[in-house]
Amino acid sequence: MHDLVIIGGGGAGLTAAIKAKKTNMDARITLINKESVSYSPCSLPFVISGEIEGLDRISHDLREICKEDEITCVIDTVTSIDVKKKVVKVGSGREFPYTSLIIATGSLPSIPPTQGIDLKGVYTLQWIEDAQAILEELRAAKNAVVIGGGSVGLEMAEAFIKRGIKVTMIQRSGHVLRRSLDPEFSKMVEDELMRNGVEILFNTPVKEIRGEGGHVNAVVTPNGEIPADIVLFGVGAVPNVELARNAGIKVDEGGIDTDDLMQTNIDDVYAAGDCVDSMSIVTGKLMLSQLGTTAIRQGTVAGMNAVGGYVTFEGVLNSMVLKLFDLEVGRTGLTVKDAEAEGIKVVIGTAVGKTKAEYFPGAKDVKIKLVFNALNRRLIGAQIAGAEGVAGKIDLLAFAIANNAEIVDLMKLKYCYTPPITPSHNLIVLAAENAFKKLRRFIEVRKRRF
Repeated sequence: MHDLVIIGGGGAGLTAAIKAKKTNMDARITLINKESVSYSPCSLPFVISGEIEGLDRISHDLREICKEDEITCVIDTVTSIDVKKKVVKVGSGREFPYTSLIIATGSLPSIPPTQGIDLKGVYTLQWIEDAQAILEELRAAKNAVVIGGGSVGLEMAEAFIKRGIKVTMIQRSGHVLRRSLDPEFSKMVEDELMRNGVEILFNTPVKEIRGEGGHVNAVVTPNGEIPADIVLFGVGAVPNVELARNAGIKVDEGGIDTDDLMQTNIDDVYAAGDCVDSMSIVTGKLMLSQLGTTAIRQGTVAGMNAVGGYVTFEGVLNSMVLKLFDLEVGRTGLTVKDAEAEGIKVVIGTAVGKTKAEYFPGAKDVKIKLVFNALNRRLIGAQIAGAEGVAGKIDLLAFAIANNAEIVDLMKLKYCYTPPITPSHNLIVLAAENAFKKLRRFIEVRKRRF
């Protein structure tokens, strides 16, 4: 009997295996993965851009990692789960009985139905094999078309530019990152991309992908053909839930349904990572959170609980940060669009300043936007864009949201200062003060009505 079987060796699965072993050293743990290498998919665009020198710098032997922690590693593909018999079956025919099971099957690239997607030279970027194929393709490519303005699409547009390739981005909607950012922050990202040579076609659908001799040579839109030696779909990912669904495990509209312990509707069966639905800390509603940070936290919780521990997963804020050319952009919690969709009345605080003392050489612009619930004055979201230092501020604001910080709490923030690193007036404080003034004016207007 295998005490714990884990399906998937990505961020969630491998973290679950290691945390489970540390929680219960006596547990017998088996990790089953279709690939023998361990790597972060988030690093792939930076290998393609040349910023990281080679795929060998980001990849490690999964079997060796598992061996160090006395975890059994099986390289195979799981074909079925029998939750009644508590058995996992793999492609080679072997069966693995379990006491506890963790499903960490990740996600699959989302590809809209499009004529020509089977042509050579058309890619998504999900696995290391995709990166290898793209690197080979780039040797002769002169024109690249990126379809979709999600995080991967944006990072790949930059990667192609850094490889000296002409890039056209096709965006079906009016803005990139439209689900992550409010329009003015999307506009800052778009301006940075265009300033560095990326052509963006907004509100433009793809009619078909054309090729010659089995290889792509153009993408067709209502406005004509765009030359393309390589095409990259960057429109997102969908949870890989087929295995779980076939086993009778509850799957919501998005991913696998789990409780606070990361346990599914089946006793002793847990799930973690991109294949799972998460709960928003702000709204309490289910949402997808296909981020590496979420996968690691969920894998930690699932791994510990699957071998007798007791920890809970508190939910997500979908905090994220991107660096595109010379611009960093980050967000956490709800955007104004999100809040309006939930019927939450908001008050907005904004501030524009410098990354360091304005008189210090190298000081660059930074913009911050704080979103507060107008009724209880709690922070529910934040967005920042600037040349540097965005990630740390987003982490701080995520902590503030999770701890129900209000406008006055951020106005009283104790911060540090030195001219080479920070300005004397903290932007978070300034944005909170801006929100407080707006709220006070709103209150005064109401008073005058009576």
